[in-house]
Amino acid sequence: MKAALFQGPNKVEVTEIEKPKIQKGEALIKISYAGICGTDLHIFKGKHPRAQAPLVMGHEFSGVIEKLDAEQTDLKVGDRVVVNPLLPCGHCLVCQEGKIHLCPNLNLIGIDRDGAFAEYTKAEINRMIKIPNSLSMEIAALAEPVAVAVHAVKKAQLSVGDKVVVMGGGPIGQLVAQICKLTGASPVILSEIAPERIEFAKKMDLTTASSKDETIAKVEKLIRKEGADIVFEAVGVQSTYDYLTEIVRPDGKIVAVGAASGPIAVNFWKIFFNELNIIGIHVYDQNAFEIAIQLLNKYPDLFRQFVSKVIGFENLQEEFESLARGNASVMKILVKNE
Repeated sequence: MKAALFQGPNKVEVTEIEKPKIQKGEALIKISYAGICGTDLHIFKGKHPRAQAPLVMGHEFSGVIEKLDAEQTDLKVGDRVVVNPLLPCGHCLVCQEGKIHLCPNLNLIGIDRDGAFAEYTKAEINRMIKIPNSLSMEIAALAEPVAVAVHAVKKAQLSVGDKVVVMGGGPIGQLVAQICKLTGASPVILSEIAPERIEFAKKMDLTTASSKDETIAKVEKLIRKEGADIVFEAVGVQSTYDYLTEIVRPDGKIVAVGAASGPIAVNFWKIFFNELNIIGIHVYDQNAFEIAIQLLNKYPDLFRQFVSKVIGFENLQEEFESLARGNASVMKILVKNE
């Protein structure tokens, strides 16, 4: 089959590789669309600690079941599906409790095993979710990043009328902001420094702030001087944590969504005296995936705006190079399996 193969730092090559062979409990999926994630860019740069070349990247995808090996399943050949790409050990404490996303030995399709930048990939049947016929395969390919945002909002236990700040206007931050709005938060302020992402947020009818001072000022003016009910940190950098505790109300919530590259300092004096609640977010659970599909199906026009462009395998090298240069004008690039 044709695949875009990561061959080492800064190199992706379109080539022919062997089609995956499925085992018991697995299905072979013909890929329809696959999204480029920040993790894929990390791999492309040669900076991911687990991903080893040669590798087919891609863990956000939609496709059609071509073959399956299972005795008891409601799925069948020809079903349109998305896949939860998590590969847990299945034996540790949290796996036994059903919290597989917290497995300390967690692997992922497209990182630890060949993924979706290819004509076919394989996956465990119990990680597949059938998608409704009313939902396009293109929009369905957004299920994984939407699931991240859904999981964050669910863990935050957001209530109708909550006043929210989202730090970071990348794809995940923008999706968190939109799902907060759909859940009934008002207002939702998105703080971001990149002009292109500020413009996208404005297009998506979000209130924006482009600096620390502007963010603090808008929280005081549009929310209250005591701060927001919930602050989502979707960047994972020290500079946002430096003032994050200044914009959350006493007994408020800080939701850590952004994956930091190392330890982060936070003002525990404020956490102590204001009884702040810190909520960690790691990927998603299966329920978040199911809710993501429901939201994508109900609001396709909203989520379609997150698709910046659709490319072929042969364009991946060029797009990764553009992203590596810091291109902030795109939200989500989808790779179509022609």
